Amino acid sequence: MTFKVVMVAPNPAIPHDAEDYRKIGAEFVNQPCQTEDEVIAAAQDADAIITFRRPFTRRVIARLKRCKLIYNDGTGYETIDIAAATEYGICVSYPADYCTSEVAEHTMALILACARKIVRLDRAVRAGKWNSYERKEIRLKILPPVFPLEGKTLGLIGFGRIARAVVPRARGFKLRVIAYDPYVPPGVFEELGVESASFDYLLRNSDFVSIHAAFTEGAKHMLGMEQFKAMKPTAYLVNCARGDFIDERALVTALTQGYLAGAALDVVQGEGIRLDHPLLKLDNVILTPHTAFYSEESRLKSARRPYEEIARLVKGEWPQWLLNPEVKENFLRRWGNISPGLQ
Repeated sequence: MTFKVVMVAPNPAIPHDAEDYRKIGAEFVNQPCQTEDEVIAAAQDADAIITFRRPFTRRVIARLKRCKLIYNDGTGYETIDIAAATEYGICVSYPADYCTSEVAEHTMALILACARKIVRLDRAVRAGKWNSYERKEIRLKILPPVFPLEGKTLGLIGFGRIARAVVPRARGFKLRVIAYDPYVPPGVFEELGVESASFDYLLRNSDFVSIHAAFTEGAKHMLGMEQFKAMKPTAYLVNCARGDFIDERALVTALTQGYLAGAALDVVQGEGIRLDHPLLKLDNVILTPHTAFYSEESRLKSARRPYEEIARLVKGEWPQWLLNPEVKENFLRRWGNISPGLQ
């Protein structure tokens, strides 16, 4: 029986070539879906599924007759019931560290842009307001206050792969780094010389707060007005993770009423922003269009990774970037040694 690969939701940034799969003896089917029922109809006889933000609930997973791998074509995987997949002996994989360096670098770029007010100064120059004694708007209205990074505190919400990559980059600018992540063992913080902090302590003591947590529904709007009021009025908020972490209405209020000095966001709620969005009207906000992940190298990695993970399984190897490594026992119990290399 031919190994069947079904892509139910293509990531528009990642091309897929059916010829690649034919080379490993697999059939490739592109069948875009939206609902649970559409996913079931399209993928119930698939051996491997490529998805991007589509509902793989327990109901869907229970109806997958042949599926051995669900590959999530993005780093956010909250739409997949990992526990159910593990129970049914289905591997779940994702692109993992394909853009770790890029996001860490983008985070630092946003921190620097906030600290030095790069965007506001650029706009002022383009408007003919060059810094001079005759034209004092830049000197008196835009620059104050600007502080050096040395000795300031960077608070990282989440301490996974990307946050840990930020640490040496931040240290290069002599920032003190603290982090909040209740799921990370103390030894990881100690190994990197980062202080493990409570959420409240981090908010109250950080000059820059940067979000790098894995998103869950329980974390939606974890940063709202109560949290913004707890932060320093001179602090900046940076988000290269998920827009839903932040209550945007509360953020606009905090930025306009002086609870925060500014924000730099690579992500917003809804993966897009209207031209009349209040954030666009604020001088103390920097926005980039969800591009922190991007480089020529990361684009190539993300394009090849689903094929590589599926090819490993076809050849009898475990996928390299498993989200549920504990699945192996259930996988072998359900499917047996379908490939000689799996053990």
